[in-house]
Amino acid sequence: MVLFVVLQICILAALSIHHTNGENIAVLTFPRFSQVKPLVKTANELANLGHTSYILIPETYRNKLNPIADGVAFVIVDDFKEWLELTDIAIKFYTRNSKMPTSEMSSAITRVCDYYLFNDTLLQTLKSLNISLALINGDSFDICLTIFAYKLNVPFVFLGLDIPLYWHRTPWLPTVFPERVFPFSDKMTFSQKMENLYFFVYEYIYQIGTPNRRVKEYVPENPDIEFEDLVKQCELFIIDSDVFLNFPRPTLPNVKYIGGLATGPAVPLQGKLLEFMDTSEHGVIIVSSGSYLNWTSDHVNKMSEAFSKIKYDVVWKQSNFSYSRQNVHLDKWLPQNDVLAHRNTKLFITHCGNSGQYEALSHAVPMVGFPTFGDQYFNGHLMQTKGYGIIMDLYKFTTDELVKNIEEVIENPKYKKTIAKASQMFRSQKERPPEKAARHIDEIIKYGGSHLRSACQDIPLYEFFMLDILIVILSAVFISFCIIVFVVRKCSRYFCVKCKSKLE
Repeated sequence: MVLFVVLQICILAALSIHHTNGENIAVLTFPRFSQVKPLVKTANELANLGHTSYILIPETYRNKLNPIADGVAFVIVDDFKEWLELTDIAIKFYTRNSKMPTSEMSSAITRVCDYYLFNDTLLQTLKSLNISLALINGDSFDICLTIFAYKLNVPFVFLGLDIPLYWHRTPWLPTVFPERVFPFSDKMTFSQKMENLYFFVYEYIYQIGTPNRRVKEYVPENPDIEFEDLVKQCELFIIDSDVFLNFPRPTLPNVKYIGGLATGPAVPLQGKLLEFMDTSEHGVIIVSSGSYLNWTSDHVNKMSEAFSKIKYDVVWKQSNFSYSRQNVHLDKWLPQNDVLAHRNTKLFITHCGNSGQYEALSHAVPMVGFPTFGDQYFNGHLMQTKGYGIIMDLYKFTTDELVKNIEEVIENPKYKKTIAKASQMFRSQKERPPEKAARHIDEIIKYGGSHLRSACQDIPLYEFFMLDILIVILSAVFISFCIIVFVVRKCSRYFCVKCKSKLE
């Protein structure tokens, strides 16, 4: 084990001098494939700008992340039980109607943070690389990895989908911009506004992802700092979302909405998968339930029956169930972007993950969505609202309903026409999303980010929402009202007494 660690440090140190004119970047993330892909795509583009990136990943991801640019290397982190436990808890926590206490989720995240941040071997590996910047997955799960930047005394950038609004302070109102856990539009009803506001307050109070330990416990050699104050030092926030799969919203100079970071040119298919795709007579439906959540036997059986009733072929990412039918190709893992780009692909049946939806958008493939937990309900609602497809209820759908919706989305030209137009606009941008993200990061490396920062990102949240001013105004109104009532009562009593004396 010691020999392996020494060997890894030597290899990475050798790679660190590959681009002499660039900087070395630590790409820090927990091991979730859907979250790692956008970071790898951005790292590839940073390599084209002369920088070298070192990405924390498990060994199992290594062969799933091609192509990898020269100037991108991996720091291998072994699978560990704390992460497997957190994955199970997170699925239960974010599933519809979950009653799991927030404290259990927070404790599970802290255990994973402890695994990384108390890992001296990992820290020494990062120190040996002469890191100049940390690129951190900005999801609430991974936010504790910011402490690595503090350990290394380097600036950092957040890149991700679910960066909490209270961190980057993009001007927003809970009554207009829905949280990503709700299938709401930007035109919410009064009850939806109340629910959205309640969740925002709940999220801010509990701040899931913030470690239960103080920063000083992880970095005893540095001055103590509140975790919230550490996060405020972020130089740039890159959010994997834009108007194509979200609602338009205001922003700040150091907050960049760049949707589709996982998208990119397709790699040619090979072997049996290519043969299956090429020989399809009526077209192919791509089916995926994501990286972590596999559909139950009941869901799979209903889908299997539906696929037996359609004329289309099916490529299905499925690892838990065996299934034999001539028009269905099963695989434990799929190069999703590449099969979506194939000319015979007609439809994408998806769990409504953000990266998968952007890949479908990029290749103009309409969708049928089965959102299951977390932000997938929001993503699915957006997909249907924008006319890219239809969402269904995973827990209530019938075989006939699925067959009907498959035929509706494929054969009704409005879905293909709508997403094809959006795809054309998306692809017509001067820079691909990872290129744009890399350019902004490169500018931070060269010039820093202080000139982009707004004062509203440093003040307490009660000041941001003007609660202190509103309290003063309301207090003044209340005191004025009390004075008026007091004066009126005194005057009334005076005149009443005077009138009474005259009558007597």
